This record gives sequence, C-alpha cells and structure tokens, in this order.
Amino acid sequence: MTRLTSWLLAALICTLSLPAAAADALGSREDLLQQTGVFMDSVASGDIQAAYRHLRPHLGVDSQPYDQSAKDAVGYFSQVADQAGKTLDTSQVRTEVIANDFTRISWLQKFRSAAIAWEFTFYRPDADGWKLVGVSYSTDIEYLYRDQPIR
Repeated sequence: MTRLTSWLLAALICTLSLPAAAADALGSREDLLQQTGVFMDSVASGDIQAAYRHLRPHLGVDSQPYDQSAKDAVGYFSQVADQAGKTLDTSQVRTEVIANDFTRISWLQKFRSAAIAWEFTFYRPDADGWKLVGVSYSTDIEYLYRDQPIR
C-alpha cells in the first residue's frame, strides 16, 4: 500500500468515525417531514436498510445503536412481510413539538389487516438545525387515536 493510499484510508476512517455533533443538520420542520417521507417511501418499497441509511447523516446520537436498530428492523420487517404482505400505503398522522427544541413525527405503515406506527424524534440543540435522536416502530397505535365527531 502506498503512503498516499494509507493516508486516504486513514482519512476515510477518521471521517466515518466523526462524532454525532458533526452530523448533517436539517434546517426546518418542513425538512423533517420531507426526510421522514423519503424514509417511509423506502419502507413502503420494502427496503428498510435504505430507509435507515437515508436518515443516518442526520444523526445527533451515536451511530452504533442506530445501525443495530436498522439491522434488527430488517429482520423484523422481513417477518412482517411474510405474515402481513406488502405495504399498501403510508401516511403521516401526527407532528408533536416541545417549543423549538424537539419534534416528533408519527407515520402509519398500512397493511391489509394491520398497521405499524413509526416515530421519528428530532432535537435542535442550537441554531445549527435539527438532528435525529430516535426512530421507533410499534404495532401499538392506541396513542394515535384522537376524539373527533363523526360527520
């Protein structure tokens, strides 16, 4: 290996191991909605790994647990596809905020006989923008219900 190749490899390793603070931040809540929409499009097409890769540059937390969650999700959704079939559609169902500091966006992944709720939590520690601090999914959708008169 040449000295230049060794240096480039070392630079790549250092770049890949930058702390979460160096993450690409998102500028607005509209950006958060758009980026989670792209994530859900990948989920709907069955490419869970691509979905997680898409949001990875925006992490505001350590990447190792996130990468493990992605790996676990790939296995889980393989089983879901075997039992529930393909995703029929996705829909963004809720956005919750804590002042200008936190935003949580909830989506539904819909199947013929079931739905899975996805939650994305973003934190804005400073004026540099929003960073992803959590992704979760659950078959418990009870918390998404709201009172609404039937028309």
